[in-house]
Amino acid sequence: MNYFPMFVSLEGKKCLIAGGGRIALGKAEKLLAFGADVVAVAPAFAEAFESLGVKLVRGEYSPDFLEGAYLAIAATDDREVNARVAADCRARGIAVNSADDKENCTFFFPALVLRGDVTVGISTGGASPYLAARLKERAERAFPESLKEVCERAKALRGSVSAEEYARAVEEMLHED
Repeated sequence: MNYFPMFVSLEGKKCLIAGGGRIALGKAEKLLAFGADVVAVAPAFAEAFESLGVKLVRGEYSPDFLEGAYLAIAATDDREVNARVAADCRARGIAVNSADDKENCTFFFPALVLRGDVTVGISTGGASPYLAARLKERAERAFPESLKEVCERAKALRGSVSAEEYARAVEEMLHED
């Protein structure tokens, strides 16, 4: 099944992560980059969690942690717990990503290329995260770091000139690189 790529605001929205290991950490870092209010629950956490600014709850997952959650990530090292998180989310209409089981996902984390306000997401629909990661590397080389500044300049210009002048100016900005 194909998944519709949709960009949503996570600013200030509660995102629950069940798990405290390396994979959960990576998901937390991605969510934080978009302003999410991340809460992680696990019996123990990788040391790097301590400095992230994530609310850490040491203990076992409970459906009560889903209260007010916009989305959830099941990233424990226990497939049964991950399946329970996914089922609890589906029952509550909460979007869920199960790190170890694409059948229990209602969304996938894309491989991300970030250049300021420019976000490029790459997904294989869960078929091959490895392929998505390799495509991300190619996209990072294709999109220059200066794209952030180009986007800022285009944003500042938008609405101040005609549509034709705007399109021409943006094209010129892109060709400056």
